[in-house]
Amino acid sequence: MAFTSITGLDGAMRHKVGLKFPYKPRRHQLEVARKIREYIRRYHIVLEAPTGFGKTPVVISALIPYLEKGYKVVWAVRTGNETDRPIEELKVFQEKVGLEVFAISYRGKKDMCLLAKKFGERLDYNEVSYICNRERRKCPYYKKFKEYMDPLLYSKKGALTYTEVFGISEENGICPYFAQRELLKIADIVSLSYNYVVSERFEWAIRKYFPYSEAILVVDEAHNLQNINLESDTITEGTMDRAMMEAQEMGDKSSYQLVEYVKEKVIKKYGHLGEDDADVFVPTELLPQGYFDLLDKAAKTGEQVRRLRYSQGKRPQSSLYHFSQFFLRALELEGTEGIAFIVEKPGERLHLNIWDMRSAEILSRRWRIFKRVVFISGTLEPIDAFAETIGLTNYIGLKVPSVYDEDNARVYLTLDLTTRGEELKPRMASSYVNAITRLLSRVRKNTAVFTASYRVQNRLMAAGLQERARQLGYKVFEERRGMSGIEARQVLEDFKSLAEEGRGLLVAPMGGRFAEGADFPGEELMCIFLAGIPFEKPTMKTKLYIEYYQKLYGEEKGRLYAYVFPAIRRAAQALGRALRSPKDKAVIVLGDYRYKNYLRLLPDYVGELLKETVAEELDNIELPHSLVTV
Repeated sequence: MAFTSITGLDGAMRHKVGLKFPYKPRRHQLEVARKIREYIRRYHIVLEAPTGFGKTPVVISALIPYLEKGYKVVWAVRTGNETDRPIEELKVFQEKVGLEVFAISYRGKKDMCLLAKKFGERLDYNEVSYICNRERRKCPYYKKFKEYMDPLLYSKKGALTYTEVFGISEENGICPYFAQRELLKIADIVSLSYNYVVSERFEWAIRKYFPYSEAILVVDEAHNLQNINLESDTITEGTMDRAMMEAQEMGDKSSYQLVEYVKEKVIKKYGHLGEDDADVFVPTELLPQGYFDLLDKAAKTGEQVRRLRYSQGKRPQSSLYHFSQFFLRALELEGTEGIAFIVEKPGERLHLNIWDMRSAEILSRRWRIFKRVVFISGTLEPIDAFAETIGLTNYIGLKVPSVYDEDNARVYLTLDLTTRGEELKPRMASSYVNAITRLLSRVRKNTAVFTASYRVQNRLMAAGLQERARQLGYKVFEERRGMSGIEARQVLEDFKSLAEEGRGLLVAPMGGRFAEGADFPGEELMCIFLAGIPFEKPTMKTKLYIEYYQKLYGEEKGRLYAYVFPAIRRAAQALGRALRSPKDKAVIVLGDYRYKNYLRLLPDYVGELLKETVAEELDNIELPHSLVTV
């Protein structure tokens, strides 16, 4: 449903429609809140609104009447690190409009176990669960929880972020994990990661205390749902090397021989793969005869390794245990439609993956659990295709027009550049570098080059992008494959610190952590160059994905849903990094002539403001009026 142009409702109208809103409304915000409030009585809602629109406060405002009637709200975000964002917004509602609700940001044991902290910050969920299960009866924090837990200690605060729940618990010697589970019983709103909604294996931790059947679910950044990989798991050559060492240390000859057999098979069959190549494997064909008994023995030895390491004050991890569980799960899933077993070589060593493509089949069952579901994102076009790929029916689509014009952005399409083809040829890579450096010389502001893939990114670097940028006075920051979270945060901080000088250049792939998960308000990012379209490389993995979707939706729609739409959504997400509010300014260059075919799938301001050009003219382009150049 498209909105007509409106300027926002005044105070009198706001009162008339019963909306509580803590900010001076931006254009369309109150109209959208009113429509959500009305339509959610009968339908699920799919809301696509541009970056900077303020989707979170709009949805909260729309749901207040339902909260007042006793409904609960589950706010699902992509990762645990994002659970605090809606809670921070709720604090504003409590302060400005007197909203009386109790809300918490919910995290898993990995983040909430005080006892596990002595092992460091890098434990995974299974390791922390292992510690909790072994030590719970004598854990001082769990004992204190059982004896002294008082929900009023927390609920008087109104809305609590993860840090606040953890801090109150730690200060009182109470287990934070079990404290938050107890708080679910009295919470009106809980913010948590997708896993607790889409996975039957994880939902038990929440649903036992927080009734989903009485809740409205809000799915934030909903464009990620198509890529939910519920049964995913990965082992590598390194996993197998460590597993053999453990078997040898424990004197388990049969488990050593099992892992050695599998590793030799994998290398013999797939060692020829190049970087970014992929193939399929059949689990039973990689295992020797009698594999069930051998895997069971390996799992038991792996469990012994975990116990031994824990008794020594080390992390209770075991690669042998992981190896056995990976193959036991793979054998259970073998032959399941929509499950693929992929071997790839993203770096120096081979990876074996269990890959689950069944988003529509699985998710369609999940939405029925809730009273209603609201899906929000800045990139859901086409909405009907998005709904079909996540198994959604009985919905209303709301599309909000952008608020950006020529004062905010200038958008250019280069007609002589493309990453089309198997490889980026040296001549085209050189043309890209020339185009980017011309743009940098014109803009003189913090700039991001978002590339179609790491492969394209490497070609641009090899063609001299870093050297040319440095000659212009820019400092270059690059997202690398496998970069840790700590490294990524440092790169972002260093890049943003150059905003005032305007001499930072960030080079990163579309679909990566910087092109989708990062915010760059104001002068932190004022120019974006998209180097190509992020279509998946035509590997075996891509082929399987397209074939599976064609079985579900037909040949034409299947290819669009599996291949075209996800790529354009990644590009649209990258574009959204620079324009985060109506006050932001940016220059945007679509560096591939093929974008002309997909303008209807990109944010509407792109098509409205688009001007065609060629690479040699990028040092003469017009800039937004208030974007000062040197």
